[in-house]
Amino acid sequence: MPYQGDTTPATSTPAPTASHRVVVIPAVDLFLGTVTITAKAGTGRFAHPEPHLIAQALAQAVRPTLWCGASRTLTVTVAAAGKRAGVQQHYTLSHEEPA
Repeated sequence: MPYQGDTTPATSTPAPTASHRVVVIPAVDLFLGTVTITAKAGTGRFAHPEPHLIAQALAQAVRPTLWCGASRTLTVTVAAAGKRAGVQQHYTLSHEEPA
């Protein structure tokens, strides 16, 4: 009897939507309340209502800072007692500021 192949219907499952994150070194301007991020895609300047929180987190960072341009989220991993890998803090930045 010849081989007739798989007889089960093909199901299309969507690929997991992993957000594209890149390692960045953000520049925080406490006076203007802006965060400047430079990546391969270019430089963007974003606003945040409490830039001092981002600056404090960057001072305690134990891993590289990650940026997701699609969701405008900055992820800073800071040291934490009892957490060997640290704790991730996420900061969603508002719209891009005009230069």
